[in-house]
Amino acid sequence: MADDFLIGTYNRNAAVTEVQMREFFATAPRGMEPLLAQELQAMFAEEVACKRAGVSFCGSMEVAYRACLWSRIANRILLPLSAFSASTPDELYAGANKIAWSQHLAADGSLAIDCQSVQSKIDHTHFAALKVKDAIVDQLRSEFGTRPRVELHRPDIRINVYLFRDQAHVGLDLAGESLHRRGYRKRGGEAPLKENLAAAILMRADWPSVAAAGGGMVDPMCGSGTLCIEAAMMAADIAPGLAREYFGFKNWRGFDASIWNNLIDEAKLRREKGRQSMPPVTGFDVDPAAVRTARSNAQEALLGGRVQIVAGELAEVRPPEYGKPDGGLVVVNPPYGERVGEEREIEPLYGRLGKHLKAYFCDWNAAVFTGNPKLAGSLRLRPRRSYTLFNGPLKCRLLCYNIGSSISENDGSEALHVSSEVPETPSTSSQMLANRLRKNRRRLGRWAYRNSVTCYRMYDADLPEYALAIDMYKGEKMWLHIQEYAPPSSVDESAAARRREEGIQTAAAILDVPHSQIFFKTRRQQKRANQYEKQKNIGRFHEVSEGDFRFWVNLSDYLDTGLFLDQRLTREMIAGEIKTRSFLNLFGYTGAASVAA
Repeated sequence: MADDFLIGTYNRNAAVTEVQMREFFATAPRGMEPLLAQELQAMFAEEVACKRAGVSFCGSMEVAYRACLWSRIANRILLPLSAFSASTPDELYAGANKIAWSQHLAADGSLAIDCQSVQSKIDHTHFAALKVKDAIVDQLRSEFGTRPRVELHRPDIRINVYLFRDQAHVGLDLAGESLHRRGYRKRGGEAPLKENLAAAILMRADWPSVAAAGGGMVDPMCGSGTLCIEAAMMAADIAPGLAREYFGFKNWRGFDASIWNNLIDEAKLRREKGRQSMPPVTGFDVDPAAVRTARSNAQEALLGGRVQIVAGELAEVRPPEYGKPDGGLVVVNPPYGERVGEEREIEPLYGRLGKHLKAYFCDWNAAVFTGNPKLAGSLRLRPRRSYTLFNGPLKCRLLCYNIGSSISENDGSEALHVSSEVPETPSTSSQMLANRLRKNRRRLGRWAYRNSVTCYRMYDADLPEYALAIDMYKGEKMWLHIQEYAPPSSVDESAAARRREEGIQTAAAILDVPHSQIFFKTRRQQKRANQYEKQKNIGRFHEVSEGDFRFWVNLSDYLDTGLFLDQRLTREMIAGEIKTRSFLNLFGYTGAASVAA
């Protein structure tokens, strides 16, 4: 099963002994909470719920240990110890002092405290951490005559304090340090991805299913090799925490070594079995230093020889010669003008990447992770879906492509780089657009059905915020042909782009049409006959109907489709009047009026 590449599963039918169920909270980078929830559910965690910046769940300590060992997405696994009012430093001290710290830490042990404050009167996090430290030290010194020391690097226990609206939430950090640190990466490249972000990219790109079917993975710009190594660990069923030397629970006084050792033994057996049957994973990079780093990292992950790292230009990238020959996944994180190169200098790189994918990987899928979706337009491919992820504070887009379908169906339209996700909090204007589309669909849908019409205008700049014309064409599939009335130069370009994306996304969601079946164009003031010039040369036609008439429409090659929907009444008039008359069409264009005659 594909899920086996994501997490460590266990046998629910094994002998069950009574265990203590606890509450936990797993933290995750913004945008990855749904993926983390899926992981925890597959580990049979209970009461799993997505929250801000993480996921709450219930389970035994074995489930928590398993999450530390197997989660590819989580940053930390927290065991809540207490929650109490803390609007003043004295309240914070008193609440922390009520926790029985001798159950968690030896009196001569070491500790560290992380603190975060949100909308609380105590907003100095270092001061808050000191107050909690004082409460712990005073309690243990009073009870045992000695005190624990502060150790910032790999302490016996790490305590997490979260102040939210004057409520303190104190928990034990079972991970000890962020779980994205797998232990294999000794050096990063110029702009390395964190390991859990790389894992999220691969999960969203459906790499587990591709690998389960025997397909390979190629990264044409692999840098320090993080995407390749994470892909190999998934495909080979390797626990991401297996190479870590440190976990925060190992010196915790509640640690059950027998449970942990059993999990480690299981993970080692699965690693040995998985490495024997993993599909090919190959990374390329033009920088010799990056190639050396990637090879070193793969060796540290015990994947030397399993992950191939090749020094080469983009033009030299090819699918692997072994494994499944007719399918796989290209995953790439090209520079995008924010951290490595400037936008104008790297735009041609995206164009070369798109041409190369079409030439050598037409039977593969591709996933492009970029902080500048505008650059991805140079690929000349249409994404079948996209996701928002964050690389640190930088909002990025993961664009997923079926390369063959992008070539055959959509190479003639402008690529739609809009997210396939429904926004968590839609804007008021987008809600108004959604309501208008629902209303129009109900009204026009009934009319179209009664009159056997399969092509009609659904929306025509009804709202000033969305200057779009949205036409529906129903042939062998449902298609949307969306044209934007180009905004005047006085309109801020970024604001116009945001409204454009919001409008297209709303139309796709409300009208239930996938992005691969949407054609987008911009209607500008044209000079002379430019409006009628051919823009592309795809040559795909779709049959639609108006009552007894049948028309071929071309959704990709011209600004217009060949059928002017606003002239339907004129065509009906011609059909009614022509019965006893001759008809001469002085400007035939695509001949729609002649068909009506």
